[in-house]
Amino acid sequence: MQQFLKHYKVKIRVLSPIFIGSGEKIGKKEYIYMPWNHRVIIPDVDKMFEDLSRRGWTNEFTSFLMDSRNGQMPLSTWLAQKKLRGEDYEKWKNYEMDAGEAFVNPASRPKEIDAFVKDAYGMPYVPGSSIKGMIRTILLVWEIQKNPDAFREICREIKMSSQNKASRKICLARETSKLEQQILYTLGRDEKKTQNAVNDCLSGLHVGDSASISTEQLTLSQKIDYTLDGKKKPLPLLRETLIPGTEICFDISIDTTLCDYDMEDILEAAQVFQQVCNTYFYERFHRQVKDENAVFLGGGCGFLSKTVVYALFGQDAVRIVDSVFKNTLGRQYTIHKHQRDIGLRIAPHVCKCTMYQGELYDMGIGQISYEE
Repeated sequence: MQQFLKHYKVKIRVLSPIFIGSGEKIGKKEYIYMPWNHRVIIPDVDKMFEDLSRRGWTNEFTSFLMDSRNGQMPLSTWLAQKKLRGEDYEKWKNYEMDAGEAFVNPASRPKEIDAFVKDAYGMPYVPGSSIKGMIRTILLVWEIQKNPDAFREICREIKMSSQNKASRKICLARETSKLEQQILYTLGRDEKKTQNAVNDCLSGLHVGDSASISTEQLTLSQKIDYTLDGKKKPLPLLRETLIPGTEICFDISIDTTLCDYDMEDILEAAQVFQQVCNTYFYERFHRQVKDENAVFLGGGCGFLSKTVVYALFGQDAVRIVDSVFKNTLGRQYTIHKHQRDIGLRIAPHVCKCTMYQGELYDMGIGQISYEE
């Protein structure tokens, strides 16, 4: 084995529901809710259509799917009207999952499901790119916290640029790229174009996709905004998520001729990032993340999990974040009441949560460990 390569078996144990989105949505005419066992079936559409056609319902079913006037009727209601039951659904089943807390209150029933990313065999997994993006963020924060004075100039530029109107995609993109170059672009492969990605030392950090995860580890999680005064506001957004206790297993290989970081560095960076998140956000909600080596992964786990702004500016980050929101969100800035952020001294001013088995969880938290 080549000595300059380090190989690690890495595991992230899910502490709270984790969502990695595929970009696909499962419409309410595409899943079957079974109230008698509080589970949801995602049917194989071809099998279902073939069975319904054999029963002579081809035209009725097609009309149901195409008729916008039936937009409020879920598939399970239409099937129940046809006197179909669970044993029929089983024949069409692609996979099923626990419905979580999603259908406890019919008045707030979500309309569609954001699907978890799946492999070619229909099994959930976590892409290595998602994990590497998380690692990249925590390493940046770690380096900033070790030597904050080295980043005064980039702080000045971010403060100025945050005042300018921009789309979400390009807001502070130049400044973020410059920060990454200062910290990570250390290889000197292309001295003429220092911004060239070939100079990125993390090109030596290879993160594989996770092993496939059983669909039995999926549940449905409804988005809940948790306020500073302890109120829960359920929102009509439903996600397929991994349940607490799930193990996400993957490999990391590090080319030490390119990348100076090892797994111990990554774990130390995770602890520093966790401290920043607790200090400037979770403590205000009395929801400190206390588990050792916690990481924040996937969608829906909040603004702080994707940014280095609080590491750069500390408490002054509230004004920077407020400026970013004001200049990128348009009307949504007022709709979501971000004008309150400065007065509350926290931005954003709600914590992204969900319910699982009757308990309130912060979204997207796992615990990382490894063996060589």
